[in-house]
Amino acid sequence: MSVYKNIRKIAFLLFVVIAISACKEKEKAINPEDDIPLFKDFIERNIDKVADDPYISSTVRPESEMYDVLLDLQRGTPWSKEEENRFNRLIEKGNAHATILLSRLRMNDISKKSIAVSRLAKLMSDGNPYAAYWLSNRSYRCRAHLGSSSLGNKVAKDLGLDTSYENKYCTEEIYQKAVEGFKKLAAQGDLRAQYFLLKDQGLDKSVEKREEYIKEVIRFAEAHYYKPLMDYIDSLQKQTNDGVVFRSENLEKIAFDLLKVASNNNYIPAMGTVMYYEENNDELFERMKKVGGSYYFLSMALDRSDELNKQEKYCHALLYEKIFKDSRYFIYYDDWPDKNDYDESICEIDKEIAEMKPMIYIDYFTRIANWGRG
Repeated sequence: MSVYKNIRKIAFLLFVVIAISACKEKEKAINPEDDIPLFKDFIERNIDKVADDPYISSTVRPESEMYDVLLDLQRGTPWSKEEENRFNRLIEKGNAHATILLSRLRMNDISKKSIAVSRLAKLMSDGNPYAAYWLSNRSYRCRAHLGSSSLGNKVAKDLGLDTSYENKYCTEEIYQKAVEGFKKLAAQGDLRAQYFLLKDQGLDKSVEKREEYIKEVIRFAEAHYYKPLMDYIDSLQKQTNDGVVFRSENLEKIAFDLLKVASNNNYIPAMGTVMYYEENNDELFERMKKVGGSYYFLSMALDRSDELNKQEKYCHALLYEKIFKDSRYFIYYDDWPDKNDYDESICEIDKEIAEMKPMIYIDYFTRIANWGRG
C-alpha cells in the first residue's frame, strides 16, 4: 500500500512541476502589445514625413544594370526568349545577382536544372552566401527540386538528362556555409545579411531579447529597408474562419501606423495596404501611380472608376496594358471601354510611362510566388 502511495505522490509532484513549467512558459510568451511603446518615437518622427526620393526604399536604382530586369519580374512580364537572353548577357558579364535569380527560376526545369545548380555551386565556391543559401536545407527550392524523390528528377533520368546534382546539396553543412558568408557581409554593413542573421539567431522568437529585436526592426526601417518591418506586421495577424485578421485593435492600429511610415517612403507592398485603409487619399494615389504600383490600377478599377469618364478609362486601361503586358481591363471589367472604342493616339501613354519612377522591392530572398505583384 505504501508503494502505491509513493507512486501517487511522485505522480502528483510531476503534475505540479509540469503545471508550474507550463505557467512559466505562459508567463514568458511574447505579447506583441508590449512592443507598442517601443515604436512610439519612431512613428512620431516619421508618420507625417513623405520622402521626395521615389527610389528611397528601392533595392536597386535605375542606374543599376539589374534595374530593368527586376522591374519586369516585379511587373509579371510574361517570360520570353528575350527575357532569358537578357539574363544570360548579364550572367556572361559575371553578374552574380542575375545568376542567382535565373538559377532559382530554373531549379524546377528538368532540362535546365543541371546548369542552374552548377552555376549556384560555382558562386558558392567563390564565397557567395546567397548561392549557398539556395543550395541549403533551408531553401524551399532545393528541398522541392534537387532530391532523388523529386518527380522532375525521375523524369529527367528517364530522358537521360544529367542528374548528378541529386542528393549532393540541401544540407545543414551548406546552410552553415551561408551563415558564415552572411556574417562577413553583415560586418561590412549589409542590412539584408544582418537581418538574415537576426532571424537565424531566433531573435524574433526570443522573449528575453524582444526589445533588442524591435530596435533592430526600427534600425532597418530607418535605413529604408522595410522587409523586417513587413515581417513583423505579418506576425501581428492570425488566421481565422473569416480570413487573416489582426490579433487586437491596438495591434491593427500600430500596424497601420508602421505601414504608413513605409508607404511614406514609397515602399509598394505597404502602399497597397494603406491605400485600402485610405481610399480617398489622392496624394497617395498619385504617388502610387508615380512608382508604377499595380495596386493603383486595381483600386482605380474597383473603387474609383466612377471618377473617370469613358475616354479616361480607356487611357487608364491602355496604360495598364502597356506597363504590365496585361489586357485584363479590356476583358474583365464590363463597364470599361472596349479596346476598339478609341484610337491609342488620344492617350499620352509614352509620356505617362516616362514620368513614372518605379521602385524595386524584389531582393535575393523574395519568394518567386511574390514576384509580379508590384
